[in-house]
Amino acid sequence: MIPGAAGSGFAVAVDGMPAITYAPNASTLWPDAPSVTMSLPWARARIVVLAVATVLAVAVRITALATYGLSEDELNKVHAIEQYRSGHFGANAEHPMLMKLAMWGSVDVAQAWNRVAPSNHSMSIETAIRLPNAVAGAATTLALYGVADLLFGGAAAVAVSLIWAFDVNAIAINRIGKEDTLLLLFFVLAMYCYERAKRIGIANLGIAQQWYTASGAAFGLMLASKYMPHYLGIYALFNTLTDKNPGANKPNPRRYYGAMVAAFLAANLAVLSPDTWRYCWTYVQGGMLAHHGYLYAGQLYITNIPVSPLGVPATYYLRFLATKTPLVVLAALVPGVIEMVRRRGERGFVLLRVLAVFLLVPYSLMAAKFLRYSLPILATLDLVAAVGLVAGMGWLMRKGWLSAVTRTSVSMLALVVFAGGLVCAQQDAAPFYSLFENGIGARVDRKASAFPEATYDYGVREAVETIAAVSAPSAAIVSDAPDVVAYYLQRHGRPDIRARSLSAGGLPPGVAETWVIVQDEHTTFENRLLVEQLRTRGKPWKEYRVDGMVVAQVFRLAER
Repeated sequence: MIPGAAGSGFAVAVDGMPAITYAPNASTLWPDAPSVTMSLPWARARIVVLAVATVLAVAVRITALATYGLSEDELNKVHAIEQYRSGHFGANAEHPMLMKLAMWGSVDVAQAWNRVAPSNHSMSIETAIRLPNAVAGAATTLALYGVADLLFGGAAAVAVSLIWAFDVNAIAINRIGKEDTLLLLFFVLAMYCYERAKRIGIANLGIAQQWYTASGAAFGLMLASKYMPHYLGIYALFNTLTDKNPGANKPNPRRYYGAMVAAFLAANLAVLSPDTWRYCWTYVQGGMLAHHGYLYAGQLYITNIPVSPLGVPATYYLRFLATKTPLVVLAALVPGVIEMVRRRGERGFVLLRVLAVFLLVPYSLMAAKFLRYSLPILATLDLVAAVGLVAGMGWLMRKGWLSAVTRTSVSMLALVVFAGGLVCAQQDAAPFYSLFENGIGARVDRKASAFPEATYDYGVREAVETIAAVSAPSAAIVSDAPDVVAYYLQRHGRPDIRARSLSAGGLPPGVAETWVIVQDEHTTFENRLLVEQLRTRGKPWKEYRVDGMVVAQVFRLAER
């Protein structure tokens, strides 16, 4: 490390630029880290690796986005965009506007492209709706690199960028039209800007305030992505623990919160409408809930908030991480956790512990649990694994009883195995990333049925296409994705077929031909007995499978 001014900690020289002194707190240092001064070749190598990781992250996230049809949640965004075009911004108002605005832009670009592109290169609505999140998920690679670079050094930053690029579980969530991807991107970006401000603020408070303001704006965009204000509290707690007396090196409250509010309102103007608040109040009271229950590991659970923590078991996310994280990443977590304990007084490791505890524990105690909620946990896990990988390599290279050639050879072999494990997991999972299981999961859950939510309405589009081709006029399709069914019936020119909700309405009487689409992910307390009767009385007319897993069954019923 390069000595800074007396009592100021250390200075960082980057690519020959003047050093920046940084020591908001003695606990921020990583004492055993290699010199922070970067040689030009290493600096360039990092840039190259980051560029490659980002390109790969984009490629795996945008490839084959239309492989599966729209889910109910994604179709809600399609309807919201239609309302936005008419000047009505109250649709789907339980969520902020930012992601829907991005999707609106993506859909319009896709329509413009389709007017001039050859038919075999047209962009589908599925791709257009998912594309903004896929790009945002890839952009998170850059944000995570920045945070890791500031808090753990360049080697860990390079490692986390590659881990995130190939993280099968993160890819799965980035490839669906839900708000969690943008929430995480802006949360990590806000942390990067704040940590950058802390570093610069030791030498130049004026420039630091610009970064603090940028952090506030990023937090505002985070809230405009999803209403999760407790993330502000988590990061504030971290700063309180690591920097109790920041002096002047802290945000100007007026600029910081002003930027936050301005960014939030600019990206979410609908929050000012009384109709939005009335909609949200109805939503919170459960007025829009048509069915109840969540199927996990073969059992239905209540998900109403008042029953927390007695809903879905508290081990849900731990099981998810243990059975669906690539084994090489789990192995890297071991030295990473050791570093978290050993370096417990340092700023970066305090951040990891705060995120691990205050993301995993509250989510685990809530009655309702969903795979997409795990995305910030996955980012934290990848940071810990990156630190663990670097620490493990450092430990190996310090073993004097091994020859230099042996240390280098073993280190290179370990890196090749680690990278190979990431790539193989990604290749094995594509394009249905949410169904990935590691070796542990394959043993304890041979039918891959513990998390039926992971099917994300796979097979419904295909089932509707098949039914539309053979069904009688004025038939009915009953499912618990009725809006998706109705949408694809319109696409296939069968508006005469009615789409009905299985949980809310059951089987319709007096219909000459009824088709029932059954999905384990939509098993509820309202439809469970009816589904059991259908499966007991006869075989499905057709089944849809992904990698051998049944994702949808179709039953054909005559008039009752």
